[in-house]
Formats: sequence, structure tokens, C-alpha cells
Amino acid sequence: MPTYVKKDGVWKQINAIYVKKDGVWKTISKAYVKKNGVWETVHNKIVEVTVSSNQTNFNLYTAAIAAGWDGSDKTTIVCTVNSGIIIDSPSTGSAAFTFGSINSTNTVNLINLGSIKGTGGAGGIGAGCNSSFNPYRYLGTPTAGGAGGDALNITCDVVITNASGNIWGGGGGGGGGGAWLQDGQRGGGAGGSGGGGAGDDIGSGGPGGIEHYDGSTSGFTSAASNGTTTAGGAGAAGVSRTGTPGGTGGTGGAPGAAGSSGGTPSSYGPSYSSGGSGGAGGKAIELNGNSVTWISGSSDPNVKGAVS
Repeated sequence: MPTYVKKDGVWKQINAIYVKKDGVWKTISKAYVKKNGVWETVHNKIVEVTVSSNQTNFNLYTAAIAAGWDGSDKTTIVCTVNSGIIIDSPSTGSAAFTFGSINSTNTVNLINLGSIKGTGGAGGIGAGCNSSFNPYRYLGTPTAGGAGGDALNITCDVVITNASGNIWGGGGGGGGGGAWLQDGQRGGGAGGSGGGGAGDDIGSGGPGGIEHYDGSTSGFTSAASNGTTTAGGAGAAGVSRTGTPGGTGGTGGAPGAAGSSGGTPSSYGPSYSSGGSGGAGGKAIELNGNSVTWISGSSDPNVKGAVS
């Protein structure tokens, strides 16, 4: 827990307490007082961590150990992410910044002047269809967009100062578009793939090259657009053999937002598939049952995505 002293009528937090032993001033790790017959901790040595270069999958526990913490003493870790620094992840399956093995008896004070950003989800694949006569007829099902990655994953309570920083979850990928098939005739249309979600590591758009009739490459759809660091990518248009095209792929989500569902063909024969769902947006902060106290910067545009 932090310790304060009153100076010139103002309470100020101190980082260290010293005692003089054998004529030398030394820092103490802990200070106790006895209250109602029980010794209680009133001061823990503060461990300071500064992030001064770009990081991928940053682990605060590992950094605190390197800064001199023994990994077991109850402490307060003050972590400053310098201005202009980017902390990200190459995968939606892992958060950009994690607390690692820091347990819930500790406290973290995060001063974020940089950017902590999750990865964008991949776009879903549009449904294909082959409208040749039997036995070659085929109607596919589109896939859903991928979920965006989380920005920050915490394992203890945290106090966050974020007025000059960004904590953004990755955007979800757009869903693939649906297809349709005309029974008994060579007619139908394939769906376009979904756009990639936004992220510092951007979500990739769904691929093109989805057959929709006779095995001919002329019927293939185009690839959908990748996301960017600030916006989701556009979905690809569907194509047709005759009549209306398949559904357009969904647009990828903005940072921390879900991707759009893929479209269903606007008109179709007796057989069709609906568009795939958009991927969920990544969380700004995965709480894991812990709490956040915000000093500043708790809302959009500093925070994008759920805090839950």
C-alpha cells in the first residue's frame, strides 16, 4: 500500500522509507504498525518500471523482477509507458500487455503515455456455390469473422492514468457473405469475404478465389480489404453466374468494436445461405475479477473496447 507524508499542508505519496543502521541510511522494504494487537503493513517498497521501447506481448511481472522485485513480497508496482511507445501483440489469442504472475495482493499504478493495442480479427470467408448440373452442384456456408484481441489483461487491482495514452482492443473481422443457388438451372452467386478488423497488428481481409460455377476462375470473388490501425477493412462484393450476386462481406470492426455480419443475397433461388456473423471486438481491459481506478483517460478516444 502507498505511504503518504504531509508537507506544507499537502499529503504527498513517498516511494521509500529509510532507517539509519551502523551510520548508513538504508531503504526498508516494509514498515508495520501494531493495531488492536495485530501487526499491519503500512508501507511497501515501490517497484518502478519504465517502458521506453516498443514491446510485443509485454509482461509486467517479468519487467518488475528485472527492476529488483523478488516476485513474492506484497508491493506497489508503478509502471510508466513513455510517450510514443507502442505495445502490441501479433496474435488475437494473447493480450498486448499482461500482468503475468502478479497476484491479487499487489497493486499496480499504470501511467500510460503511449499506446496499448490489441490485434484485429481476420475477416470471414464468403460462401461459395457451384451451379453446374448434378452431381456438381454445391452451396457453401460462410464463416464468421474472427474476434479481436485484448489490449490489457490484469491480475490485480490497478490505478490508471491515461489522459495522454490509448488502450484499444482489436476490431472484430467482418463476416463472410452468403451465397445462393438456383435449383435445376445454372444460376447462383457466391458471397464476398469479410474485411479485417482494426488493430496495431491489423486483421487480414478474407481471401478471394471462391468458385461459384463450373470450376471457372472467371467466377472467383476478390479478396476483402485488410484493417488499418484505426479502421476496419471493407468487405468484398459477391459475384453471380446469373441473376443477383451473393452477399457482400461484412466490414471489419473499428478498434474495440465488433465486425459487421456478412450480407445475405438480395434475391435468390430456393437454396441460399445467410451471411456469417461479425467477430467480437477485443477488450480494452480484461479484468479477471479485479478493479480499475481511473485517474484520467477512461473513455473514448483514450479507451476503445470493453472493460470487463
